[in-house]
Amino acid sequence: MKEDKNQKNQTTVSKSIEKVAKVMAKATLAYDFSYKEFMEYYKMHIVKECKQAKPRATVVEISARTGIDRRFVAPYIMADEAKLKPSKVDLIFEDVKAICQKKDTFLIPKIEDKQSFEVVCRKHANGSLTPKSIFIELFRQGKLRDSGEYYELMKPKHNANRLEKAAKGMKKVSKQLVDSVADQDWD
Repeated sequence: MKEDKNQKNQTTVSKSIEKVAKVMAKATLAYDFSYKEFMEYYKMHIVKECKQAKPRATVVEISARTGIDRRFVAPYIMADEAKLKPSKVDLIFEDVKAICQKKDTFLIPKIEDKQSFEVVCRKHANGSLTPKSIFIELFRQGKLRDSGEYYELMKPKHNANRLEKAAKGMKKVSKQLVDSVADQDWD
């Protein structure tokens, strides 16, 4: 009987975790932030919460409790902000912008040039992402558009509007999550 109750409670917990994960997945896609950004903040905060709950806990104890590699526990405890690495797509776009600025143009050749989009893509994502998939993502973000044999940098104004919408949307999602857990009994 007790085992059935435990199983039922575990199922309830799993379903709740899945619902939170689904909300975050939808928010990640809707508001254009990477799951890596979310995960870095999540890891930082779980370590800080663990340390706050048990101030005398060692790095190894926190690692065992959270499942986070012990090498990263101390930096998370000390951090005020998560250390985020740019994505491959972001690195490629930064290189494309630098090439365009150096050449004083808004165009980058797609292929057949030492400083083509394809070459930049191979430099940062060889084998993991195709130049076409990278372009599609940069187009979706409003950063590049197809211009025949070239890709063209788009004006950053479009991106500012997207970021404003993302900021408002994420603020709303985070408030809803905070409000939904505020009523919970954590003991």
